Amino acid sequence: MQRIFTLILLSSLAITLAAQQQAKRYILLEHFTNTRCPICANANPGFYNTIAGYEGDYHHIAYHPSVPYSSCIFYQANTEENGARQDYYSIFGTPRVFFNGSNGISAGQATASMMEDRIGQTSPLAIQVRESGQSNRNVEVEVFSMDTPPGGGLRLFVAVVEKEIQYNAPNGETLHHDVFRDMLTDKDGDPFTPAAAGGSVTASFDFTVQGEWQESQVYVIAFVQNYATKEVYNSGTRFDPVINSTSEEPAGSARLYPNPAQEEAVVEFSEPARGMLIVRDALGQTLLTRNAVGESRMQVDVQGLPAGVYWVSFEDDNGRWVRPLFKR
Repeated sequence: MQRIFTLILLSSLAITLAAQQQAKRYILLEHFTNTRCPICANANPGFYNTIAGYEGDYHHIAYHPSVPYSSCIFYQANTEENGARQDYYSIFGTPRVFFNGSNGISAGQATASMMEDRIGQTSPLAIQVRESGQSNRNVEVEVFSMDTPPGGGLRLFVAVVEKEIQYNAPNGETLHHDVFRDMLTDKDGDPFTPAAAGGSVTASFDFTVQGEWQESQVYVIAFVQNYATKEVYNSGTRFDPVINSTSEEPAGSARLYPNPAQEEAVVEFSEPARGMLIVRDALGQTLLTRNAVGESRMQVDVQGLPAGVYWVSFEDDNGRWVRPLFKR
């Protein structure tokens, strides 16, 4: 596994404007369960039914600790790293679930109101995950500081999970969701220092999909956590809307100007476009979608937008182009 960290800093004006924005805060559900636990078999279906109504607002990881049965097949597949999260949260029984690092309760006690109380919260950190490759994967995790970042002992965790596993478990469960497989960072996370407001830090990892994993079901969840207080500031996967910059470029380049803009911004293509132009706000909500096919130059009216940072993206069959747009 290879880890590479890079820091991207924007201009001082961009930093000032970006500091006026916050990012959508996803609910990270860290779920401790066990394939030999009959209580888990009774509680988990209700938990999954509860959270199913909030797709797109949460990320879920199912760890398998050694309690109550160390012979659990998923615990045995990675005893060290499942055990590390078990020890971190002092798990003495299953099933247990934590919401952004706190409020550890039995999975059977999770309610819709607990989810709704957390939906709509914001964070100074936004996380974008990009994956490439099939059995041999490269992962880029970009953590963007939308506002003044939190201090303290932050750590970055990047977990490999398997979305669905069909397995007839001894406790009677047959379908297992978002099963933790591997930690690409250290098992206790990598010490992490975020960029100043308006900048971003990118971490790069390589891993190989193991033979017993289903390649099509494997994906990565990244999150930033205060290791002392356990608070998770935000999390991200490749399935989330694009809300920050990317190094991917479609055929033919495009440029965005003026930036910052006050009344109007222009997207200029080096050759006639063949895709869609999308403008999103800092929370990832789509504000504008325009068909750019055949266009060489497109105007974006920003006069009515509040000052802050927005994301302009262009996508076609050859790739994706994303840039921050600062409105003053």
